[in-house]
Amino acid sequence: MKIGFISDLHGYPNRFKRAMELLGDADAILCAGDVLYHGPRNPILDGYNPQGLIEELKNNKKELIIARGNCDAEVDLMVLDFPVFTPVVFYEKDGVRFMVNHGHEYSDDEIKMMIDRFKIDVMLLGHTHIRRFERYKNSVIVNPGSISVPKGDGIPSLAYYEDGYIVFVNLDSGEIIEKNKI
Repeated sequence: MKIGFISDLHGYPNRFKRAMELLGDADAILCAGDVLYHGPRNPILDGYNPQGLIEELKNNKKELIIARGNCDAEVDLMVLDFPVFTPVVFYEKDGVRFMVNHGHEYSDDEIKMMIDRFKIDVMLLGHTHIRRFERYKNSVIVNPGSISVPKGDGIPSLAYYEDGYIVFVNLDSGEIIEKNKI
């Protein structure tokens, strides 16, 4: 089983297309939100094209499940052809429980309470645009970083779960940044 993790697309179709190439063998892709709009604190970079991203999302054949981010507006629901944007998404495959939330509404203590309450194995967050891997009891908290507007070290990234590991990948080079056993 391979489950892809992306977040903070912010309207860049070529970045999304590259992520789909790298996650082509994934069973499903979980997205922690901020899909079309660039956001008021993010620069508009070359390639920003929300309409183009809408087309890429419509043409995507991979199972894609999206939690709503703070930059995702009601109008986005009108232009996308599939249901998205609940603030919390649960996904389970082969006995592994995933929870997806953008990460802007809850404190770390609240996130950990949700992990405990719902017996989550992998909690996927976004929002900060910074990669994160944190162990919590028998679970992990993961932020794949941003595929489009990375912060921290500036490397656009995604992640995936496979065979008990969380793997972070450089979107540009396709190289593994780090690999962590859960």
